[in-house]
Amino acid sequence: MNYIGITKQNLHLYADKYDVLICQMRTSRNKAKQLAVLEMSTVLSEADGIFIQNGPLGDVKGLFSFFIKKNCNHRLKQILRTTGYCNKFYMLDFTLQNPDIADDIKSMNPLIWKGLKFNIIHFYLQSEEEYKEKSSHNRVFAIYQSDNTVKYVRGYRGDGSEAGRRGLPLEDARLMVNLAEPYRIKKLLDPFAGGGGIIHAARDINNTLYRISIDIDRTLEPGLRIYSDKHYICDSREADILEKPVDAIVTEVPFSANYSETIIQVFYHLSEAVSESGKILCMCHIDQFPAIKAAWLHMGYYLLIGKEVNRKGTPVVVSLLSRDTAYYKRTKDYYDMLQKIR
Repeated sequence: MNYIGITKQNLHLYADKYDVLICQMRTSRNKAKQLAVLEMSTVLSEADGIFIQNGPLGDVKGLFSFFIKKNCNHRLKQILRTTGYCNKFYMLDFTLQNPDIADDIKSMNPLIWKGLKFNIIHFYLQSEEEYKEKSSHNRVFAIYQSDNTVKYVRGYRGDGSEAGRRGLPLEDARLMVNLAEPYRIKKLLDPFAGGGGIIHAARDINNTLYRISIDIDRTLEPGLRIYSDKHYICDSREADILEKPVDAIVTEVPFSANYSETIIQVFYHLSEAVSESGKILCMCHIDQFPAIKAAWLHMGYYLLIGKEVNRKGTPVVVSLLSRDTAYYKRTKDYYDMLQKIR
């Protein structure tokens, strides 16, 4: 995780070697900037990305910036296609000669950063059509009917029960998968797979990932078998994962307080299936967080970040954990810096 503060004296050193990428957050997640920066730091490591603490337009809500090594535009656009909390991306043009000035922020051009004038030009815009097609409202899923025949449904949202709501927003599914370092790891497990939002996002982000899903609800088996490389129909507290060790557990747990103890038992049971350098990514209700956090710490995990997100009126916490002491020590300064972002 690389980051830097820029001065007038060192800007030229970086401007000669790197492009400056401006990331714009989705309006729905504007208050979760720490998570957005962390997600982009993780995925942009593929392009030697360096987070700029005092980057251009950093005082504008929803904007932050990275140095990106030059001449990697094709790979960079592949990465940006499946980011969760940011969906619009721009480059800085210090020549002031590029005609492709971003229409939606033309009023800002030209600007000055550390004594250098620049324009903001379009780089990449995520497809809203693709986003809608892959969202929980529209994605095709397969379920068993009462007569054991398979039915294909669009926008499956579950049965509405305490543990049967299936509607993880695509931006949250992508965020959590991306925080698990999907271009580095090999095996990802979701023990509360539900409607398959996380497993589907993992397949879309990096289809070479080996995806393991668990859910006790047999109704969901056809759809989860389509999305997963391996699906287990069982109580996650009793699952015997043959493919262990896994590199990451990534999951959205049932938000009901009645399931908090079950969730804790699942993490205790599956902890032994996670590699020593593995991570846990979890979204839970804010009221569940203290008890689940205490259990993680008891298991020897370090809480790298636990950030509240407002999901259309539902307060949740997205947590990232690791029990790799070397990784924790190596990245502690970065995560301390992240906590100061507002």
